[in-house]
Amino acid sequence: MLMKTWCRCKDMSGVGDIAIEPPIILRSSMRIGEILPKLSELRIREAPVVNDSNELIGILSYRAILSKGVGRDTKVLTIMDPPYALNISDSIDRAIAQIVQWKARDIPVIDSFSKVVGYINRVMVLRYLLDHNLVPSEKVENVMSSPAITIQEWESIARARWLMVKNGFSRLPVVDRYERVVGVITLSDIVERLYRIKLSRRKGYEWIESEESFLAAPVSDFMTSPPITIPSSVTIIDALKLMLGRNIAGLPVVAGDDRPIGVLSGLDVLRRYIEASISVQPIEAKISTVAEIDEFTRSAIERIVNSYLAGFIRYINVLDFKLSVKEIGKPEESKNKDVRRGFEVSARITTDIGGFAAKSLCWDLPTCVREVMGILERRIRKQIEKRVVSKPGYKKSEE
Repeated sequence: MLMKTWCRCKDMSGVGDIAIEPPIILRSSMRIGEILPKLSELRIREAPVVNDSNELIGILSYRAILSKGVGRDTKVLTIMDPPYALNISDSIDRAIAQIVQWKARDIPVIDSFSKVVGYINRVMVLRYLLDHNLVPSEKVENVMSSPAITIQEWESIARARWLMVKNGFSRLPVVDRYERVVGVITLSDIVERLYRIKLSRRKGYEWIESEESFLAAPVSDFMTSPPITIPSSVTIIDALKLMLGRNIAGLPVVAGDDRPIGVLSGLDVLRRYIEASISVQPIEAKISTVAEIDEFTRSAIERIVNSYLAGFIRYINVLDFKLSVKEIGKPEESKNKDVRRGFEVSARITTDIGGFAAKSLCWDLPTCVREVMGILERRIRKQIEKRVVSKPGYKKSEE
């Protein structure tokens, strides 16, 4: 698992050279129902929240809206994430390193006083690389994320939502019973449909389907089909031109029989751009050898931990991280397949705002790890929120 990057890359242009005026700036007192149509129209998935002095105090994301299941009257204040931003004086290469590290799509740009003065997104950076001939000359197969996590066309929208929130994805390839890619379902598809339903029901249109019926519907009813796919032999440059030309964030990579072998996203391209020019500091994640863990479970644990850490390092500097797993019960019992195995998972993270620890006991190891990381997240956010509230100019909105 990897934690921290420091970029010594090639391009010396600055964020200020490509940043634009923020398309939308939110206030903590605004309600989701009035914001979502604007975000959808602007194709923005992460928007800055400011106080009366235009200082950045938070970020509202589609993922937060979906994962917390909030209503249209919910105020931004209650679900916004802690603030993260690029500085107007940052280089393009530093911006790319941060985008990859944070796994961010839309990022506010601030000045030295934490005031929002601009905005950049992943598409703008990718287009910059393409226009300046800085895209790596490699095949997609060397860059794509693999294996591809997919969903069957008959599975529910609720499961698609769960898979995306769980794995930190914004899109999923949809496959048929022969494992051939037949469509794509995205996070924005689900969020926007859910809130159209809630808005329509509020206005009294009873013929609109319920939220429950939508979540129970098969993915095939709402996926984008036919999908745009690419073979692994295509160059990154050609794949990126296709993505930017079609205004899509990612492409399923398929074999000759249309079966998925990976997914290429803009983030994968940016990651490859900086890989050759960065130093990487590993996170120390200790998994006890006492617990016998198969490779599939170990991979699932790493994916969960990396997803949470990518969120943490948007808001704080992570100095150290340790994860330990201990199997509960007698060693001879664990070898008996009929005996249920228990686990004790502990995590400790050291950051620039303090140290945090969490522990959990459960039967399913990935679930246990997710629970521990969730506890850490809540404790970190609580500490960050205390700092935000203490900022001059911050006003808690009246309910």
